[in-house]
Amino acid sequence: MEKSFVKTYTFDTQKDLKLLFTGKAACGALHSFGPAVRPNYIIHIVTSGKGIYQIDNQKYHVSAGQGFIIPPDKLTFYQADREDPWNYYWAAFTGDLAASYLEGLGFDQNHPIFYVVHQEEIITILEKSFLLDQTSIYSELMLSSLLYEFLALLQQSKEQISTTNQASNPHVQSAIDYIKANYAADISIQSLAHALSLNRSYLSAIFKKEMNLTLQQYLTEYRLTRSAELLSISDFSIEAVAEYSGYRDPLVFSKAFKRKYELTPTQYRKKNLERQQRYDKTGESFTVE
Repeated sequence: MEKSFVKTYTFDTQKDLKLLFTGKAACGALHSFGPAVRPNYIIHIVTSGKGIYQIDNQKYHVSAGQGFIIPPDKLTFYQADREDPWNYYWAAFTGDLAASYLEGLGFDQNHPIFYVVHQEEIITILEKSFLLDQTSIYSELMLSSLLYEFLALLQQSKEQISTTNQASNPHVQSAIDYIKANYAADISIQSLAHALSLNRSYLSAIFKKEMNLTLQQYLTEYRLTRSAELLSISDFSIEAVAEYSGYRDPLVFSKAFKRKYELTPTQYRKKNLERQQRYDKTGESFTVE
C-alpha cells in the first residue's frame, strides 16, 4: 500500500525546461511501479528506507540519502524493500534543454544512482511546489525557478562528494574533468594530453606537482573508486563493473582492485552485503567502505 501526494502542472510556455509534476510517497512493503516507459525525466529522492531500481536489465540497491533518475523512453521498474520500505519525493520534467542539463550534471543510464547532500533544501523546494496554484504567471515563474534550483542543488551534491577538490591550475582541473567524463573509455595519458592540446610531459609534471599523484595514479584511483561504488549498489557482473570502470580485461581489474582494497571484487561485494544485512537486523550504522 502506498500513501502519496501528486501535484500536476499544466503551464506550457516554458520550452527549455518545464516542470510537469512533483510528489511524495510513503510506500508499503514491496510496493512497486512498472515495468513502464515514461515520456519524460523523473528524479526520485529517497528520504528513508530502501528499495531497488531496475533499468536496462540492471538492478541497483537504493537507500535513504540517495536518489535515482528515470530517463524518457527507457523501460524501468522500482520496488520498495519488504522490511524497510522507502519514502521518497520526486520531480518530473521535460524541455528542449533537459537532456543537455542532465548530461552536464553527469547523469546517464550507466550512472542513474546518486548521493544527495542537500536533502533538506531539496525537500523544501518540492514542498514549495505543492503550494503553488496553476492560475497565475507568478506560479509559473516560481515553478521554473524551483526546478532550476532543484537541479543546481543536485549539481552541488555531486561536487561535494567528488574524490578531489578543485585544482588551482586550470590545466590540472581540465585533466581531472576529462578523466571524470571519460574514465570508462579506453583512454591513455597520451590521448588525454592530446584532447587538452597540451604536451604530455608538461601536463604530467604540473599534475604531479599539484595533486601529489601521477596522472596514471589518479586515473586508476578514480576508476577503482567508481568500481567500488558499482559493486555496492548494483548487481552488475564483475566483468560489467570492470568495463564500466574503464578496464577491458577483468583479470587486470581484479588485480588492481585487490591491491587497493585488499579484497577481490567478489569479496568486497560480499562484505558490504553482509554489513547491510547486519544493519537490517540490528540497526547498526552502515556505510559503504
